[in-house]
Amino acid sequence: HCNVPSTMHAEQGKYLGKWVDHQQSKKRKATLEQRQVDLLEHAGFEWNINDKNWDAMFALLLQFKTKNGHCNVPRRHAEQGKSLGDWVSKQRFKKSKAALEQRRVDLLEQAGFEWKGTDNDKNW
Repeated sequence: HCNVPSTMHAEQGKYLGKWVDHQQSKKRKATLEQRQVDLLEHAGFEWNINDKNWDAMFALLLQFKTKNGHCNVPRRHAEQGKSLGDWVSKQRFKKSKAALEQRRVDLLEQAGFEWKGTDNDKNW
């Protein structure tokens, strides 16, 4: 894969993570040539890893709902080694600060997500 950590990851003495961040920044500013974009995408480069990570956690939430019949994930609950309970809490916090994208709010609400946590969140 091409998902290089941005912090201090070096390959052959070169800071690859810093270079990846620079390419992403150039694409956001529309200063990266289309030829470069095409080459990076052909190599499997992903422009917004945060979306991919969010989508993966949302899929885990849907699995939790299938098993448990609700989306009230206890705070310390993990699914497949991922801290789903913390992720759910973070979504609630971000929405309370109007910092959660509307697309994500809509997806969560369609899944039956409750914005107010339960007492179980604290106890589990």
